[in-house]
Amino acid sequence: MIKRHSVAAAGLIIVLLAGILLCRTAASAASIEVPRISIERTKQMLADPDVVIIDVRTAKNWWRSPSKIENAVREELGSLERWAKKYPKDKTLIFYCT
Repeated sequence: MIKRHSVAAAGLIIVLLAGILLCRTAASAASIEVPRISIERTKQMLADPDVVIIDVRTAKNWWRSPSKIENAVREELGSLERWAKKYPKDKTLIFYCT
């Protein structure tokens, strides 16, 4: 009985350590600096066919907002893996939320 508790406790410790390592890795990836551009520069880029504007607001916020960039595509940020590959790598992607 004591052995089972020791094994279970060791398993729990391993799971907790793995979770801590994953959180640190995610935090490091999240701290990558992404270049920002001004509203004026974005307006200049709107007519460029090599630029894709992606609105990453939640559906609720997007529907309620009176402000939307014309021709922007709305994508769910939480579903990045599902939609990211549909945009060619030679395009400039501008992500925004308000």
